[in-house]
Amino acid sequence: MKTVNKTLFAFFCRKCRYWLKQFGITDYTVYYALETVVDAAAEVRIDSEGRGLTFVLPLRLDDTSRQSVDHSAIHEVAHAAVAKLTDVAHDRYATAKEINDAEEAVVCRITTLVSNLKGV
Repeated sequence: MKTVNKTLFAFFCRKCRYWLKQFGITDYTVYYALETVVDAAAEVRIDSEGRGLTFVLPLRLDDTSRQSVDHSAIHEVAHAAVAKLTDVAHDRYATAKEINDAEEAVVCRITTLVSNLKGV
C-alpha cells in the first residue's frame, strides 16, 4: 500500500467537487477528510438530516494513480446521488442488507457509465 500525499488528496477533493457539480448535487454542505479507512478505496458519509456529505480518502491506497482516485470520487458522488432513495428505502420493509446491496449495484452501474463516458 502507498501513502496518499497532499497533492493526491487535493486532486480527490477537486474531482469530488467536479462530479458533485456534474450530478447537480448542490444542496449539501461538503467536507473532505484524509483518514484511515478499512477495505475501501474511499467513502462518503452522508448526513441526510443535517444535509452534509463527508468524502473520505484513505491514508493508504493500493492504487494511487489519478485514474483510480478519480474513479473513487465518481463512485462516492454516485452514492450521494442515490442517498435520498436509500433513506426512503430504509423506511420501508426491506432489510438493511437488501437495500444496501441494491444501492451498491446501482452505484457501480453509474460509476461504470460515467467512467466509460469520460474514457476512464
